[in-house]
Amino acid sequence: MATLFLYSNTFSFFFITLVSLALLILRQPSRAASCTARPVIFNFGDSNSDTGGLVAGLGYPIGFPNGRLFFRRSTGRLSDGRLLIDFLCQSLNTSLLRPYLDSLGRTRFQNGANFAIAGSPTLPKNVPFSLNIQVKQFSHFKSRSLELASSSNSLKGMFISNNGFKNALYMIDIGQNDIARSFARGNSYSQTVKLIPQIITEIKSSIKRLYDEGGRRFWIHNTGPLGCLPQKLSMVKSKDLDQHGCLVSYNSAATLFNQGLDHMCEELRTELRDATIIYIDIYAIKYSLIANSNQYG
Repeated sequence: MATLFLYSNTFSFFFITLVSLALLILRQPSRAASCTARPVIFNFGDSNSDTGGLVAGLGYPIGFPNGRLFFRRSTGRLSDGRLLIDFLCQSLNTSLLRPYLDSLGRTRFQNGANFAIAGSPTLPKNVPFSLNIQVKQFSHFKSRSLELASSSNSLKGMFISNNGFKNALYMIDIGQNDIARSFARGNSYSQTVKLIPQIITEIKSSIKRLYDEGGRRFWIHNTGPLGCLPQKLSMVKSKDLDQHGCLVSYNSAATLFNQGLDHMCEELRTELRDATIIYIDIYAIKYSLIANSNQYG
């Protein structure tokens, strides 16, 4: 599949295109899949897609104003409303994705699970809740789900089957924290960008592991314009800003990371011929929203 670049003039056009693409991926024909099967999504990442994992995993309190606009209460999302993954689930007429670590609410994760945890990096790989740890959690989840699905339990039909895992959409949105933490530790721009190949290698390795677990449909987000985040702007004393008030060094590092990620996706399309790999240019979308903020209200 080709890289998806979206430079739309309206946010609604971007979202309709994004959801349409997700529907095409999830509804590709499969010999073993029923056309009436519910969508299954597995998500890996950081705060951009964490739907409550940080709260469930570490008990970290996330209060108001988070959640005030849509849920009218805090749900563990670092947002005043829904995240992109919430809109995607709603557009697919499936339940909002539950955090893997959330054991309450009688969930059986019938439509997938969310392994994303706010603050998660790719490296170091063996520190909770790095991408490597999230993939390990998925492997355990899959093993246990298949065990229950094949048991004599009267509820076995409620668990995800092998076909469900095979036809699921695997979403990855991570890498932002690796770059941001390097700058936060006082590393220079050149020191930070030297880390990018290691980050890309870890993401590629994780995708291959998911492929080996049976995953065939991958949705890879690049990272957004880090230099436009108010948090980053407030932390930097010497500010080299672009025309829209964003930190040039942070955004340049994010751009180099995204180029590497795009190239990695091209490589994987050659190596994993029977997989569908979509690269989403979130950077262009978010930067357009910032650069044209008046147009968007």
